[in-house]
Parts: sequence; C-alpha cells; structure tokens
Amino acid sequence: MLWKSEKPINLKMRIKKLQKLIKAQKLGALLVSDRHNVRYLSGFVGTNGKLLVTPAKHVLITDARYFETARKAGVPYYDQERGLKKLMSRFKTIGFEAENFTVARLKKYKKALPGVKFKPTTGLVESLRKIKDEAEIRIIKKAVKIACKSLRELAGKLKPGVTEDELEWELLKIARTNGADGFSFPPIITFGKDTADIHHQKGESKLKKGEMVLVDFGLVYKGYITDMTRVFFQRKPTPFEQKIYSTVLAANRAAIKAIKVGMRCAALDKAARDVIEKSGFGKYFTHSTGHGTGLEVHEAPRVSHKSKDRIRSGMVFTIEPGIYVPGKAGVRIEDMIYVNSEGKAEVLTKFAKNL
Repeated sequence: MLWKSEKPINLKMRIKKLQKLIKAQKLGALLVSDRHNVRYLSGFVGTNGKLLVTPAKHVLITDARYFETARKAGVPYYDQERGLKKLMSRFKTIGFEAENFTVARLKKYKKALPGVKFKPTTGLVESLRKIKDEAEIRIIKKAVKIACKSLRELAGKLKPGVTEDELEWELLKIARTNGADGFSFPPIITFGKDTADIHHQKGESKLKKGEMVLVDFGLVYKGYITDMTRVFFQRKPTPFEQKIYSTVLAANRAAIKAIKVGMRCAALDKAARDVIEKSGFGKYFTHSTGHGTGLEVHEAPRVSHKSKDRIRSGMVFTIEPGIYVPGKAGVRIEDMIYVNSEGKAEVLTKFAKNL
C-alpha cells in the first residue's frame, strides 16, 4: 500500500533533514522502526517495514510481500530473509528508536551483530514531524473541512430516542460519504450527565428529550488525523450548564488568543487553565490543554504544564479545555490550530461554538 496525497510530498528533503541529525548524533546509521516515522520518511505503509538511514543513504528492510510496494514507492529495499549481518555489520554504532524498540528485539539484534554498538535515541524523526510542510497542511485542512461538514450533518440526527451506537454509525457513514477514510479513534458520543465522563465508553444509552450531547471525534484522510469536540443543546441550557460552557469557551478563546511563536506550550496551557481556575472549576479540568496532531492523534507538541516545547510556525495542535463535574455535566470545546508562516494562529475547525 502506498501513501497517496493530492500533491507530491518531498520525501527526499525529509530524509536529508534526518541525515543531518544522524551526523550530529555521530551515528553510523539509524534504524527507524516506528511505523508512523517509516511512513513519514518513505511513504511506505505496509505492516512490516523498518528504515535503515545512514548519513548518505536509506533502505527499507521488509519481506517479499512488500517488494512491489517498495518499488512503486521508489524506496530501495532489502530482503530481511538475507539476515541482518550483511546489511548492518559494517556500522560501528547504530541508533534505534528507544520508545519503539522492545527489550526482546534489542537482544536479538545484539546477538546477530555482536560487533555493533546499539545506541538508544529519542524523538529524532518526531522533531521533524512537529513542523508540517505545505503538502501536509493541504491534506490536514481538507481533512478538517470533511470533519466539520460531517459533524454539521450529524447534528440533524440528534433526536430523542437515538442511541450512542446509532450516532457513531451515522457519523461514520456520513464521514465516509464526505471523503474520509474512517475514524482516527473510537468517537466519544455522550448524553446528559455522562458528558462528565471524559473518556466515556459507548453503551446503550438513548438520548432523552432536553439532554445535552457531547461529540468528540477524529477522522483519517490520506493518512492525516483530525480531532475536534463540540457540545450540543436541545433546549436552553440550565444556569449551571451555561456557566461551565461559558467558562470553557472563554478558556478556549483565551488560549487561542495567547498563541505566539516562541512561547512555551506550558504557558499556553496556563492561559486556558487560569480562566477555569478563576471561575472556581480548576479541580474539574483534569487533562492538558492540547496536543499535536498529524499522522497520529497525539503527537508533539504537548500543550501541558509539563511541556518543554515552544510554539513554532508550522505546528498543528489542539486547544481543548474542559470542565467535568461528576453527576452533573461536562463540557469540552476542542479546536485544531495551525500556526502559519507568519506566526499567526489559524483556527482550522470552523464550526460554531457559541451557545
């Protein structure tokens, strides 16, 4: 299977950027095993493929099932049945992705290549993926348009008696019809008091007349992920519902307004959290303000109080403050943000969020 996009993606440039990092790390080669990183660098999306990247070359290690796929993608490949020794024994030091390499796999490689030193690395490819290129942004913007259109169509089906499962199925059909490849994660569709359950598990609940509805969902389009949340009301919100909704909306807007190139993501988290804390709901905001999106639902940068990331042009991330009061109600308003080349924050999720 090949990674197809609307316009060519410059994979060679990505490889060159990684090769500079490999040189800086003084590695003979880097073994890329994370499937999202392999896809990002080569366009290969098969179930078995690792990319060995040296300061001058790169090769896909795979099996016969994917030789033709590699040829079509223009990726040089190596038959893994020939063993690792012939390909990798000439390197003194090979880096590996520590967060994606099991202890068992490392033992296997060390046994097969006793003369090679294996050095753990963290975040080399991910550091490149933080900054989206023009081709990625085109895909992401199209994906978000599909998501917004799909949610608008789903809103017309929020009628008493419908179940969570029925709405999930309707949303999938609508999204597929609009051009999405499918869900990027199981959607969270909750009613009434269940909206206070942040990661509610789908059940047989039926929507009752007058209940509020929370929809948190993401779609996949040409490999890229969307993520957005909106809350719907069938009637005028109660004073309590209105208070928490207005507070979350104010936090959402405060964070988006605060976005500046160079600022710490931890400061961005604080911009949203301060609004909620000043309203007396601080203990009910129990997750981070946002996260990067791209080939994965959650990737760098992290918009949390612990994050060491700084905002840079080219980043795409969510802003999603929330308040969840057990037994009463929960509200989360989630937007996807793109920091453009001028350093300005573009709200990609163009979907109404006023009460």
